[in-house]
Amino acid sequence: MNNLRVLIAGTSSSYLEISKKILKFHYNDCQVDFAHSGNQCIEKASTSKYDVVLFDYQMGDRNGLEVIDSLKAPNTKALLIPLIEEGEEAKAIQSMEKGAADYIMKARGYLTALPFTLKNILDRQNVVKTELLKPKFNNESAIQEGRFILDRKGRILSANQNMTKLTNYSNEELLELIFTDLLPKEHEKLFYNQLNLITGNGKSVEFFKTEILGKTGHKIPLNISLTAIRDHDKKVVSYRGTAERIKTNVERYQTAEAEIDQLDMVDQISQAIISSYDEPLNALLEKFAKIACQVFGFQRSTISLLDKRKKAYIKQSMMGFPSLTKADNGNVEVPKEIVDKIFSNRFRVKVIFYNQSHRYSARHLNSGSIDRRTQKRRPENKWHQRDLVLVNLMVRNGDSFGYISLDNPVSKSQPARNAFHNLELFGRLVSMAIENYYQFSAIEKRSRRLKQILVTSNIFKLYLSLNDLLKEVVWSVKFSLDFNLVALGLVSKRSGNLEIKAVACDDKVKLNHLQGVAFPLKPLAELFRSEYNHGKSYLVLKEEEVLRSFKNIYNGGELYTSQNGTWPAWGTLLVPVKSKYGKVIGLLIVDDPLNKKLPSKDVLRTLEILANQVAVAIDNRILYVQTKRQAQKTAKNGQGQKDHLADDSSGIKGFVDRIFK
Repeated sequence: MNNLRVLIAGTSSSYLEISKKILKFHYNDCQVDFAHSGNQCIEKASTSKYDVVLFDYQMGDRNGLEVIDSLKAPNTKALLIPLIEEGEEAKAIQSMEKGAADYIMKARGYLTALPFTLKNILDRQNVVKTELLKPKFNNESAIQEGRFILDRKGRILSANQNMTKLTNYSNEELLELIFTDLLPKEHEKLFYNQLNLITGNGKSVEFFKTEILGKTGHKIPLNISLTAIRDHDKKVVSYRGTAERIKTNVERYQTAEAEIDQLDMVDQISQAIISSYDEPLNALLEKFAKIACQVFGFQRSTISLLDKRKKAYIKQSMMGFPSLTKADNGNVEVPKEIVDKIFSNRFRVKVIFYNQSHRYSARHLNSGSIDRRTQKRRPENKWHQRDLVLVNLMVRNGDSFGYISLDNPVSKSQPARNAFHNLELFGRLVSMAIENYYQFSAIEKRSRRLKQILVTSNIFKLYLSLNDLLKEVVWSVKFSLDFNLVALGLVSKRSGNLEIKAVACDDKVKLNHLQGVAFPLKPLAELFRSEYNHGKSYLVLKEEEVLRSFKNIYNGGELYTSQNGTWPAWGTLLVPVKSKYGKVIGLLIVDDPLNKKLPSKDVLRTLEILANQVAVAIDNRILYVQTKRQAQKTAKNGQGQKDHLADDSSGIKGFVDRIFK
């Protein structure tokens, strides 16, 4: 993380110190300051520049909404993130509505997940580029027995070096924790039962199996043994404990999974891309699905892409499934609204547990969970056959265009938590590869269509009338460059206007009305200014009176609202058609692209080439007509002279005949 400044506000000094140490452990160049009350939080955030302000919702003197109201000002650019007790989702929603950038639920293990949660929030908000330091995994299989001492309430009083190696916490950090801070919530009751058992019978407890959460978020299965330490009155004053690592096949598999070789994963993706240049998209998707199974240890994977016309995600590649029959075809489409709901708030990875109720409001997903879920996590060794891991495929602006689903893990257990960060990386790389494939395919398609137009088009066939020639042009542009509306107008010397001569539009009623539109030349020429200039073309982005009638006819008076990077509501692309002398003789007018996006430089260049060819075709047509008329006139004059000579010869012959007669 580069020069990130964080203000953490809370009433617990130990919580503040632990949070600071955890952030410092995971991020480089991260400055952390403290505030011990709501008023102090407001004062520091108002007078100093911070990227993030983390604050407890309840701080005695101020609540979270009051803090947000005080700091949500134009000069405060910090992301406001309240920390809210589990079960108080209503406060989370209220905070978001007030202007909080996000929120973190104080569920069990939230401190361990804090660095990852913060990274996700910053990445979504595009505030600062974040970079997690690569966790250093110890060779835990070689670590000997960990030892520790707890007070009567379970606070850690001492821990040996092996405990620090097991957990990745320093000795100072462990001394700030209660032992239950290291346990998953479902194991907390088991721990307290063991303490009560010792207190009741005065004996040590044999090993009981549990798990602890390491500092990097991964779970470590352990055998824990506890012994009571008593005073002279035989009252328990503390507990002595040992922790011995459990070695199981599942755990070994998860350790390998947590240490996924990212370089190898990237290399496999690169090889798949390179080997698929001349292959259809499905072949590339099959390779990605296979890589996902191999890298992350799943037996089945699917890749689905969005079909905008059907408003559904269509499964394009399925790995590990039996061949589908015709009866199964109805199961390969997923409605768009369902997937959008799953990936609301633009999460890149989501775990779906079958038949598990959601704990949080669907309106705001909890970003505090490393594995991006809104349901309670199953016990580590359990995985239902209908559980799913979904990886979102997104374009650069954050819109979803597909997803990868993974199920039936080889280990029959849930993926290790660190695997989800690698899944995010995998999803980003695959998204980029598919997006680039579409772009290259579109360029190749346009080039192929342009070549076909120039080689086989009828626009250079001289026997066509001018109207037929212009119709050929607009329909060729419409189908080759994927615009819903293309018109071509020519300057009329008689009327002094630019008159629409040909229109390509699927709506015949609109087509007929548009063919009667005429633009006065003077206001139209005023659109050829620098703010609209793109190469040799002009992209009108704002409302212009001269184009009003044209736009109203096509849109029916209802202009859609544009978003950043999309075709604007009043967008009209004007490509001048110039004669060989450089004089504008017409305009190629295009509107309403199929993808609703601004045209690329490649599209503009293609339109300019076509406009130039139109000018050449029109010039050729004019020369052809002139030459034909001259030839007809010459032929007519030649026939008249011939007839005159014929008449003269007849007269002379008659005269001679009369003389010699």
